[in-house]
Amino acid sequence: MTTYTHILSEEILRPIGEASGMPKLCGFLACKGKLYDGGLMVVGRAVNGWAGDISLGEIASAENRQRFAKEVVGSSQGGNGPMQWVLDGWGSTTGYNTNRSAFWRVIKQVTREVCTGANEDDWASHLVWSNLYKVAPSEGGNPTEQQMEAQFEGCKKLLQREIEDFAPSRMLFLTGWGWAKWFLEELGVVPAKTAHVEATGRLRTGEGRSCATVVASHPQGKPQEPWVAEVLAAFK
Repeated sequence: MTTYTHILSEEILRPIGEASGMPKLCGFLACKGKLYDGGLMVVGRAVNGWAGDISLGEIASAENRQRFAKEVVGSSQGGNGPMQWVLDGWGSTTGYNTNRSAFWRVIKQVTREVCTGANEDDWASHLVWSNLYKVAPSEGGNPTEQQMEAQFEGCKKLLQREIEDFAPSRMLFLTGWGWAKWFLEELGVVPAKTAHVEATGRLRTGEGRSCATVVASHPQGKPQEPWVAEVLAAFK
């Protein structure tokens, strides 16, 4: 079976290296909380700064790509649970305050409702968190259209592998349908527009399995309580 490292190195990073005008890049793989029991997997658009650091010039070397990919794989495992950073940063007065992120605030509310045993102190540990696009600029921000096009096929393959491996019973995409449809159209998810929920369905996860899936708008700038209520209703 093709490994995560190989997909990152040869099916995502190498095609990006064949494009031009790229800044230094960071990479990402799905992170599983230490209390995850299959209840919920959440997916964003792209990571805003993460592990590894590789330049366009370095990507041409297979050795550099392998080194970068192994570093990214290691970062997704985490010594104290790879989702602990979300809890540690909640209300932080130094560095990144996760409580100031609409993304994490709505995920917290959804998790508390759908994941058995999730409480105020450990809710993020009950999740798997991933992103559609696995490589992004090191300094933050979403990948460019050119970067997304170059890595799309590898990212689609890698996301499907993550879904098969983590086998969630529910998936929540906080991406908007415009971002997610290219990944999901062939997997049983269809548009179902409300104010904040843009698609729903039973996403096929392999070997006859499927999971309840909701694609919602990105929560930034949205009214939080209606957003959460619509997502929970869609799952029910």
